[in-house]
Amino acid sequence: MATSAQTLSLIIDELVKAKPLDRDAAITLLAAKGYLPKKLSEKPKEKKTSIFASKAAEEFAEAKGSVVPDGFKGTANNDKISVKDLKQLGEGSKKTKVNASPSAQQFCRDNGLDITKVKGSGTDDKVLLKDVKDLKPTTKADSDDDTSKRKVSSSAAKLMKQYEIDEEDIVDIEGSGTNGTVVAKDLKELIDMINAEKSDESSDED
Repeated sequence: MATSAQTLSLIIDELVKAKPLDRDAAITLLAAKGYLPKKLSEKPKEKKTSIFASKAAEEFAEAKGSVVPDGFKGTANNDKISVKDLKQLGEGSKKTKVNASPSAQQFCRDNGLDITKVKGSGTDDKVLLKDVKDLKPTTKADSDDDTSKRKVSSSAAKLMKQYEIDEEDIVDIEGSGTNGTVVAKDLKELIDMINAEKSDESSDED
């Protein structure tokens, strides 16, 4: 086995003869000749910096499928994200419910519109169908649709105003009044659904 002095002499000879351009080229050359330990010839592994404050936070994020927004800063040291931060992020996404009528939401889905950017004209800024219709250029077909309004009794009309029900919300309702007129009792199922939605929103806030 060569002594360290002999190895050093061989290394110098190789470097003088090959004249490598830089340190990496020199290491590659000497490693090929067997003059360097394997660890020295390997490139150091880059240390991955975690955005999480602890292993527990990392595992929590993975288990819950948490999505951390770009630029989000945690409350732990060095702006790292803790389990508490992840829980608050999760609660925030749950409460991001759209305050809009069913027909307004359906209209936006059908026409590829972003309902979150619409200022509603209803109670508590609720987005109504008429608000989102303004976002889409009116076509002849739309005009034809506007002329085919449903017949609604006065009591049903009051309920529609009270619950901010749009005309398109009652398109599929079969009126039980004279000549298919929509009466108050025909709106029961739709009103129950609206009340259920309000109940869900209240429980989320609690």
